[in-house]
Amino acid sequence: MDLKQMFEIAQFFVMRLDGAWFLAAADRLGVQAAWELDVEAWKRFSYVFGKRLARDYLAEPTWPDAFLEAMAIMARILKTEGREVTVNGDLITIRVTDCETQRMIAQAGVADCGIATVASYQGLAKGLFGRDLEIYVEHTKNLNQGDDYCEVLVSREPINQTDEPV
Repeated sequence: MDLKQMFEIAQFFVMRLDGAWFLAAADRLGVQAAWELDVEAWKRFSYVFGKRLARDYLAEPTWPDAFLEAMAIMARILKTEGREVTVNGDLITIRVTDCETQRMIAQAGVADCGIATVASYQGLAKGLFGRDLEIYVEHTKNLNQGDDYCEVLVSREPINQTDEPV
């Protein structure tokens, strides 16, 4: 098996393990409890992942560049395709038209990953820059709720309803 094949198997492994864990928790504890546990797990994992990236791969992380690079790494690992990122001042907008996680959630019919996405981005930022860093994250559009794409807004400042930093 070459390195590319090994990476593809690792992507499959990570995504299916996450999904299997969630479905087992939902069967045993109910969907709401499974979502609460999933959000907490992703918050913790993304924090540790951000710390590892900051320590070993991103020399002297700065906002927003290191955050954008860390998100790109995470998106590649999680097989988030069709991803477009724009930065306008302090506002980062992430739009995704093809997401392995969203496809699996839609197939299972258990809701959506918006709350886990928010917790993951916040945990990632805290891992990269320290627990005191606050970022604001809003999951404003969702493929599994009929939108054409998922959209997540990220900012160091509160985000108002016109999608601009306050």
